[in-house]
Amino acid sequence: MADDRLQRRADALAARVEALAEALRAGAVPAEASAQLLSHASAAVLEALRLEVLLEQPDNPVEPGVRLAA
Repeated sequence: MADDRLQRRADALAARVEALAEALRAGAVPAEASAQLLSHASAAVLEALRLEVLLEQPDNPVEPGVRLAA
């Protein structure tokens, strides 16, 4: 069940990166700047998904009162 949720989250984040790529092309952003922005966006997606996997592991519960950014 958690895998389905994680896959949906991954798909949603991938769609946002794709939308960013389209916006950069439509805005005639130089290729080098676009590549750098998309690289950073992709890395952020991977880190977000990694964090979600870590938080789902029962061995590493998040302490009450700890708030993570969305």
